[in-house]
Amino acid sequence: MDVPVADLPGLSGAEIAENLGTALDLLRKDGILIIRQGIEPAMLDELKQMATTWHDDFLSGEVQNYSLGDPETTATVVPDINQDTFVEPRDKQGFRKWNMASKDARMLPLVDVSPLYDVIHAFIGPDLQVTKTQLIVLPPDCLDSQFLHTDAGSLSDIVESMDASPVMVSAQVFLTDLLEPGMGNFTCVPGSHQQRYPWSPDNPTRTQIGTVPLGQEIPLDIRRQVLARAGDVVIFLHSLWHGVTPNTSAQTRRSLILSYGKSFVRPYDYQQTPPLVLKAGTPRQRLLFGDLGGWGWQDGCYYHLPEDHIQTLAPGEP
Repeated sequence: MDVPVADLPGLSGAEIAENLGTALDLLRKDGILIIRQGIEPAMLDELKQMATTWHDDFLSGEVQNYSLGDPETTATVVPDINQDTFVEPRDKQGFRKWNMASKDARMLPLVDVSPLYDVIHAFIGPDLQVTKTQLIVLPPDCLDSQFLHTDAGSLSDIVESMDASPVMVSAQVFLTDLLEPGMGNFTCVPGSHQQRYPWSPDNPTRTQIGTVPLGQEIPLDIRRQVLARAGDVVIFLHSLWHGVTPNTSAQTRRSLILSYGKSFVRPYDYQQTPPLVLKAGTPRQRLLFGDLGGWGWQDGCYYHLPEDHIQTLAPGEP
C-alpha cells in the first residue's frame, strides 16, 4: 500500500495576512500548516541557485556530505542510521548540509520572511530564535534509509499542550515541484503532535540515530504525503510524526529546513552566532541567531529578553 495523499487545507499568504488566527488554529489542530506559494519568485530563484550549486559541488567532490570536515558545524559524527549511505555513489546519496546560515548569505532573508515568520512568531511567541538551517537534496532512487520520526533528539519525547506556546517549530521550504506521490514528499501523521511517539521496546533510550529506522510499526494508512509546488512551505510541530517518501521519480528533490525554538533552547547546528550572520544579517536576523549584544552574557539572558529585543523580533519590515 502507498501512503495516501494529504487532503490538508493550504493557505495563501494573502489568506494568512487576512486571518492569522485561522492559520494558527490549523497548526494547533493538525500539527502542520501548508502555506501555498509562500516564497516570492525572486527569493525562490536565489534559493534554487544556492541549493543547486551546493549539490553540484558535492557531486564533484568539492564539499562533503553531512557537514563532515566542516569546523563551523557541530555535526562531526555520522549517525549509525546514515552510515550505509556513505559507501554509495554520490549521485545516490541524500545530501544534507547543516548550518547553512554560516555558509551562504542567500539563506539569511529566508529566516524572517513573511508570511512564514509571521506564523512562527505568532505561534511560538516573541521570545524565539532560529535553531537550525539545513539544506536537503534527495536524488532519484536515493538510497537513504526512510523513517518516520519526531525532531531534535532529546526534545523528541516532549509533547506540548496546544493551549500554550510550543518549544520548537520547523518549516520545510520546497524548491522543486512535488506534484505526484513518491517524489521524496514530506510525509506525516496529521494530529500525531499531541501523542507520544510510539518508541519500540528495544529502544529504551529513545535514540533517533541507531541502526534501525524509526517508525516501521506506524501503519501506512494513517500517514499522509504532501503534494507541493516550488515556493510552498510546510510548518510543523517538532512533535509531529514526520518523514519523507522514497524518491522514485526522475527529478532531484531540493528543499530547505528551518527550525525555531524558544530563546532558551540550545541551537541545533551552531554554537555561537555565525560570523556571516553578524556580518550580513539585519538586527532581527542577528538576534534570531543569538546575538544579544550587551545583554549577553548575563544571568538569565536567554530566559528574559529585554523589551527592545522583543520589539526587534516583531514581524514587519526589519
